Amino acid sequence: MTKITIGIVTFDRINFLKRAVRSVLRQSYKNYIIYIGNDNPKKKINFKDLGLKKNNKIKIFNYKKNIGERKNLNYLLKKSNTDYFCWLGDDDYLHKDFFKILISQFKVNKKLIASYSNYSRAQLKLKQDASKHIHFDQENFLLGFTSKQIRLIGTFGLIKTNYLKKIGGINKTGKSFKDKERITHHYPYCDLLIPIMLSKYGNISWIDKRLVHLNTDQTSVTGKTNEYDVYVSAENYLLSTLKNTIKRRFNSINYDMIFSNMIDWFILNRNMTIKRRSSVENFKNLNIYVNHLFHLSLKKGGAKGAIFFLTNFIRIMRSIL
Repeated sequence: MTKITIGIVTFDRINFLKRAVRSVLRQSYKNYIIYIGNDNPKKKINFKDLGLKKNNKIKIFNYKKNIGERKNLNYLLKKSNTDYFCWLGDDDYLHKDFFKILISQFKVNKKLIASYSNYSRAQLKLKQDASKHIHFDQENFLLGFTSKQIRLIGTFGLIKTNYLKKIGGINKTGKSFKDKERITHHYPYCDLLIPIMLSKYGNISWIDKRLVHLNTDQTSVTGKTNEYDVYVSAENYLLSTLKNTIKRRFNSINYDMIFSNMIDWFILNRNMTIKRRSSVENFKNLNIYVNHLFHLSLKKGGAKGAIFFLTNFIRIMRSIL
């Protein structure tokens, strides 16, 4: 039986897609099948477009209409009947030992439901002296992940298919990004949510080896849009889901630390985003940002909340002026 399904979603980026597919075909671990979801009904994809002869390891789904990213990702998951599942963006690619290194951990730990690695935005070079796998329970995983000590992309790991389906695959986090050219159904932080929700059901393994190359191409939805109201709704949804996931099973210090880390993550992302925008766009969205910052500060509470608000407000005004 095929062990791994890898789902690759694409929209009119055939050159990137060819590279992504090649990175899977070159895997040292061969027990897999590739599902490609083509969301551009105007341009069907075939094996010739990929520079390949017909290959039983690849199944292409050419949709009759533009369904958006979330439905595309979840359709590929729904079609999977393998033990493990992984997604890949058409502009990203994998190290040749990605499958081999990550799947090895499931034999070591029966409680494991997901295995992840670090990622890179530069050329992939695997260091032989990189650290060993670390297996985390929910509390320690969330402490490390929200503080960014555990670096991973939630969609780019090996995950037990039945648990990924159990959490609903890619969830709506609020509003989706807009694009004049197509339906996107792209929701910010949806990949961040996956390991958080999975941690409720078992252990998560992580290794500090950069086995995934992450590339945010400027033609992608995230490369073209940075709508504040979309991020705000997603951040509120994620905090609510995080609260429901852990249900105060941890000691109060760790519980508060996880929430504090998550809020800091949001603010850092907003500060980075606002620096990339024009002054007109920044002032237009300032009211939304300050209102959101105020409510996040209330979640921290007391003097910490006040300091948090003032520090980030000053930082954001410096970016604008």
